[in-house]
This record gives sequence, structure tokens and C-alpha cells, in this order.
Amino acid sequence: MGLLAALLSSVFSSSKDLISKRLAFHLDGTVSTFASFAFALPFYIVLLLVLALLGQETVTFSLTFLTLVLLRSITDTMAEWMKMHAFGHGDLSMVVLVFSLSPLLLLVTSPLITGDRLTLVEVVAIVFVVGGSMLMVYRPSARSWASQKKGILYAAGAALFFSLNSCFDRLAVEQGTPVFAGFTMTLLSALFLCPLVFGNKDRLRSLRAHRAGFLLRGLLETAFMVCKLSALQFLDAPTVTGIQRLSLLLSIIGGRVFFKEKDFRGRLAAGVLIAAGVALITWWQLWSHSRPGG
Repeated sequence: MGLLAALLSSVFSSSKDLISKRLAFHLDGTVSTFASFAFALPFYIVLLLVLALLGQETVTFSLTFLTLVLLRSITDTMAEWMKMHAFGHGDLSMVVLVFSLSPLLLLVTSPLITGDRLTLVEVVAIVFVVGGSMLMVYRPSARSWASQKKGILYAAGAALFFSLNSCFDRLAVEQGTPVFAGFTMTLLSALFLCPLVFGNKDRLRSLRAHRAGFLLRGLLETAFMVCKLSALQFLDAPTVTGIQRLSLLLSIIGGRVFFKEKDFRGRLAAGVLIAAGVALITWWQLWSHSRPGG
């Protein structure tokens, strides 16, 4: 169940990214980020109502749950803030390269925060996935590493906060359901960004002009988060994050088909390494659960 949910989350993530890329030609980053949260809320509300009527949903307001949701939202905000500053102080290729280290950081933060124990097979699979991710995004830069020190530090900080984000996701779904956890996290993130959008007439016009695309992406965002959080009920954070990197391979194919992006063969070769890591994780999960007592 966890494996299927993680694989589905990678499909929804890739689909969401393709919609985001199409919208990015017409929007600024703040509007797009806010819309990804705000336009998912109606779908969460409908899903919560349907599940409540069926008696399948539990609303949780415990102090532990609310604290974890708050920590998750704070780390998500910090990660996005550092990410934007990293782009301002370093080359795109360098910054994205450092971002790709997030699953490796999870190998340290996840056992410390969630208490999950990782096997050697899972660690090797994550290394494959990260290696493929780095090969995919790396592009030679004319600037030296030293001249981009500030950008690299910001990117490393973002990668750390993204790893913490996944850890708090994992802990939150141990206290509440995936749908309600996703709803509260999304609502809080949207509220954080409200002042930046509702005080700007141009951004409000953009929200109205592209609401159809935002609603489609909101649906995909809801499906992605619910599948991700559902997977985290059964699997540790590094494993789910590693499987989700399969979305990069799907995005490569989608980028080629829909946007005619270049360097397809080189990126596909890196994608094969990611797929190998995901296949190793999948095999290990299936094998370990097929054993007596697994």
C-alpha cells in the first residue's frame, strides 16, 4: 500500500510540474506558489466532507499534531525562502545541484527525528537516486564555486529544511490522517503567503486570469500530497523521497513531448540511474514484506 502510494505521488508530482511549467510563462513565483496551496483547498474540503459522511475521516486537534503541522509549515517556508535567495546568489545549475542532496541529508535527519532505521539496501538505493538527480541537473558553470559561496550555502540550507520538512510530514501522519494533515499544512502555507498576494492588484488579476490552470494544478497537488502522506504511514521518509524522484524521469519525458526540451538523451541516461535506485527500493520493499513476519 505504501509503495503504491509513493509511486502514485511521483506520477502526480510530475504532472503537477508540467502544469507549473506551462503557467510559469505567465506568472511570477509568488503568485504561482500561493496558488499551488490556495487552489488545492477546495479539493481538500470536498474530500474531507465525503470521507466524513462515509465515516472514514477523523479530525485531529491534539497539541502534538498541531505542533508538527506548524513545524512542517515553518520548515517549508524556510526552505522556499532559502531556495529563492540561492537562485539570487548562484547559477541555476549549481543551486539545483545542491538541492539534489536533500535525500542524502534525510539519511541523517530521518533516523534522528523520526527514529526510522534504514537498511544498507535502502541507503544504496538512495545514493543511486541522488547520483542520477545530480547528473541530470548538472551543467558546467562559468563561475567558480568560491564566487558562488553564498548561493551554495543558501541552497544547502534549503536542502536541509526540505529534509526536515519530510521528517515532520512522517511524524504528522502518525498523529492524524493523511487528508486532514495535508489540508491543515496547505491551509497554513496559504495563510503565510496571503499578505504578499492580496496586497497586490496585479497578482490578484493573475489569480483570476489563470484560475482554470490553477484549479487543475490544485487537484494534482491534493492528489500528490494525500498519496505522499499515505505512503509515509507505511514507509520511512528517505524511501518515499527516493521513490518520488522517479517524477524527474517522468518530467524528462514530458518535457521532451510537450516542450521540445533539448539534451533528452543525456537527461534520460541520468534518469535510468534514478530508475535503478527506485527499482532497488521497490524490490527491497516487496521482498521484505513477503518474508514471514515482514
